[in-house]
Amino acid sequence: MKRTFRICLVITLILLFVYLLVIVDYGEFTSPLPIIYSNQCHISDWNHVETHSISPSFRNAMSRHLWMTLDLSREVSNLHSTLSISHFQGSQNYTQLSLIGAYVYPKYISITINSQSMVKQSVYCRYFDCKRNELVGSEWKGVIFPESVVHCPRRKGAEFVSVTEEMRDEPPTPMKLKYRIYERPVHNLSICVAAFYGNEPKWIQIAEFIEHHKMEGATFFYFHIGHISSYDRRILDEYQNSGDIEVKVLQEKYERPFYAWQLIEIQDCHMRSKYHSKWTAFIDIDERIHTTEKNKTFIDILNELDGTNVSEIKMPHVKVVKNGETPPKYENSEQIKREIFTRKYTKTAPPAWFASKAVIRPDRIGIMSIHEVIALEPGYKSIEMDSEKLTFRHYKDTLHRVSGNDWAQNETISDNPISSEYTDLLAKKVIEKVKFVYEKVPANCSTIPVYMTSSRYFPDPCDKMLLTW
Repeated sequence: MKRTFRICLVITLILLFVYLLVIVDYGEFTSPLPIIYSNQCHISDWNHVETHSISPSFRNAMSRHLWMTLDLSREVSNLHSTLSISHFQGSQNYTQLSLIGAYVYPKYISITINSQSMVKQSVYCRYFDCKRNELVGSEWKGVIFPESVVHCPRRKGAEFVSVTEEMRDEPPTPMKLKYRIYERPVHNLSICVAAFYGNEPKWIQIAEFIEHHKMEGATFFYFHIGHISSYDRRILDEYQNSGDIEVKVLQEKYERPFYAWQLIEIQDCHMRSKYHSKWTAFIDIDERIHTTEKNKTFIDILNELDGTNVSEIKMPHVKVVKNGETPPKYENSEQIKREIFTRKYTKTAPPAWFASKAVIRPDRIGIMSIHEVIALEPGYKSIEMDSEKLTFRHYKDTLHRVSGNDWAQNETISDNPISSEYTDLLAKKVIEKVKFVYEKVPANCSTIPVYMTSSRYFPDPCDKMLLTW
């Protein structure tokens, strides 16, 4: 009898410990006072939710605790690189705490931050109403996990959020929550594009990248911009105007290495696409997902996985020799037909798994890295896709590559062009878009009434018009 009692007591204490440690998810209210709501703000129906945990279930909470214990989100240890870890140590800048994005889901909120190397550090979630007045008594002490991400419970009436290291700290400018409380994802397939850097022209790559993946079934694209020229930005703006893409400019007071922005972009785009897209691919602007199975697109393959527990698809990597320059500006249609990467570069190495990329179900993933998932939510699995069905082609530079231009010398290179039927259709779509953006029709000066300029002492528009383009 006594033995049974002791066993029950031990089990009870263990369960209590797990509850305190996991269910509360390393967070706590910091004020004993009731939350004070403003009467100046209308609270929408979706915003009447109050939660006290950041995990939707006991299993999720246990998994999160395990991932933290195993230290799975240290950036350096997750870098897929041939360089030694010592190459990266000390290379991350210690920056001021500032926000990149804030997303409200059915049960919790995720905030992405610029700061790095702060994983597992305590911070305070701060909540604000529609007027950016803080909801007094609503703060929550949480933890940065995974790297550059803070999960916070939901608060009724909160429309803006911020994060501070100490409760007494002045919060960075609160950021408006981006709505992600959808009954079903808005998009079946979206693409997260790695942050832009470097001086290589991007205009033709942007158009080809988007039009190609539309043909494979993608309906939305998340772009993160580190640096882009004003000329390249024009094609990006046009896609944004048409609702095809979302652009996030990565701004920071402190400089940092270009690769460090990609680590942050991965975390933010994972949170950004969660509940917004059913499947999300993480690739670079010089990469293309290609279905090699006849009469199928990528979205067809993904649709076949409906009802399964597959949550990550690893794609074999096909390196394509990119041994030419990218044109700086648009000239004419013939130039586009000649210069699109899919037609211009056809020499490839054999499919390989080194540096492969992944397509994920973002709501089923705990931790994402550049090339693959680090941690799946419980109950889900990862699969590798056969190269006979799917590959991603990486147009790998042999002229200006930062990490070396001689990579192709150690590869078995052969000619593997994409069908002319496909490249003809792709070129047609790219031409249509770039002509609209870059081929301007000059003003007909004879149709501009003279009084419109002379009465206001404006300069002759026909002398000045072309200077604005």
